[in-house]
Amino acid sequence: MPWDGQERRMEYRLRIAPWARGISLRVTLTGAVEVVAPRRYSPRTIARLLRSEAEWIASAQAAVAERRRALPPPPAWELPPEISLPGVGARWAVATRPTAARGVRVFPASPGLLVVAGSVADPAACRYSLRRWLLREGQFHLPPRLASLSRGCGLPYARTTVRLARSRWGSCSRRGVISLNARLLLLPLALVDYVIVHELCHTREPNHSPAFWRLVERHCPTYTARRQELRAAGRRLPTWILDPGERSEVCTTTGGPSFPGSA
Repeated sequence: MPWDGQERRMEYRLRIAPWARGISLRVTLTGAVEVVAPRRYSPRTIARLLRSEAEWIASAQAAVAERRRALPPPPAWELPPEISLPGVGARWAVATRPTAARGVRVFPASPGLLVVAGSVADPAACRYSLRRWLLREGQFHLPPRLASLSRGCGLPYARTTVRLARSRWGSCSRRGVISLNARLLLLPLALVDYVIVHELCHTREPNHSPAFWRLVERHCPTYTARRQELRAAGRRLPTWILDPGERSEVCTTTGGPSFPGSA
């Protein structure tokens, strides 16, 4: 969405969080401005708050730009010789089968062997097909794990979706719909379970209040360590899953001010 700040028209990304108590701002490593707000805030109110924080936004964008310049260039994309999915304890050697077909297919040929067939010399096609394969794996493995933990915790949910996302491991809507990121399979099972428990707790406590964290601790006593491990794991994703130009560090953000007042 556009807004006028410092006499220039700028864009921001709005994420509606019904459970949020107020507006919070952050600047991503790409320099994008993200606003998290409950539904009650009007675009005009958000624009006014953004204008009031224009100086902080400019400073944060300059800081992340400097940080990005200091990063080494992302490596050229290459088909990995091996793929591991710690979240399900699986590992495959990767074999290629070049064919005249347009596009790429990814499929298991035997236990422990994953075949990439088709236009294997096309990095974009290989990347796309591997990502679609990971999405299918996530859609197969994550819902049963969610259902099992839901029963164990006594925290029911409405339904689930599995997607590929850049910056969020999971989310829970106000209606109890839990969305999980297929990239979770790239993490150890303990972190997968922590994310799932975190989202299940949101079915009862929709915000990050002290009551929410007490509920998380009840079902995951080691949650503080898991939170730290999750932050580190997000910076160590394998390059084959990343979008063109994306870095694992893209999930890192510069947190900004919060506005807890009324709309």
